[in-house]
Amino acid sequence: MSCGHCVLAVKRGIEAVEGVKEATVSLEDKQAVVDYDEKKAKLEDIKAAVRKAGYEPV
Repeated sequence: MSCGHCVLAVKRGIEAVEGVKEATVSLEDKQAVVDYDEKKAKLEDIKAAVRKAGYEPV
């Protein structure tokens, strides 16, 4: 990620996953903190959303 638009794209992608309550994405830290219901969403679903936004989760 290299700009605010990137952060917003990742945040929106993650928050579109069913079961995600909130995502905080940091450009400086190059990380996302995600609050989600483990019964409704899986970590792999969240990683897939990041990939769909055009980025590779680590």
